[in-house]
Amino acid sequence: MTASKRGIATASIVAILAVGAVVFGLYSAGLPPFGPNGTGQLNAMVHDAPCGVENCTHVWVTFSSVSVHESGSNSSGFVTLNVASTVDLAQLNGSAMARSIGILTLKAGHYEQIRLTVANVTIELAGGLKMVAHVVSPTAYIDGQFNVTSGGTTTVSIDINLATSVHLTPGGLDATFTPSIGTVSVS
Repeated sequence: MTASKRGIATASIVAILAVGAVVFGLYSAGLPPFGPNGTGQLNAMVHDAPCGVENCTHVWVTFSSVSVHESGSNSSGFVTLNVASTVDLAQLNGSAMARSIGILTLKAGHYEQIRLTVANVTIELAGGLKMVAHVVSPTAYIDGQFNVTSGGTTTVSIDINLATSVHLTPGGLDATFTPSIGTVSVS
């Protein structure tokens, strides 16, 4: 074999080993590089049903994380996206007004639960008084089945029912907030 043929053969072997190392690295990280088991995206959106909350003109909710649980995995099978997204749910009446609070890149597969965590809530009453609501239970668990497909985007639109989430004291001088989930749609 001539020197130039040996050089080409050596370069070919090095290239094959490099591609093999990349494929092995993706598989060992749980991210298959080809086919239907790759990754897709989940777009988590929130809104309020058209009923709203009486006497509240604004309800600013700051979400701190969105997590999803893959079907068949153990209790630590949540994948979490930390977010710092604030939305005025009182202005997002109906699913057509839903706003994205986070997009997660996930392993393609079947998922069974979403977990939303609320960091804080500020309410403005009809008279202009603003107050920070005490968040009683910051985490809402949403059970529901959905699939994430390789190369695709799955959108989950979650109704945070403000009528049952916001609790004003008599006279409206104090408020509490516990996220109450209404309807959930997947597209």
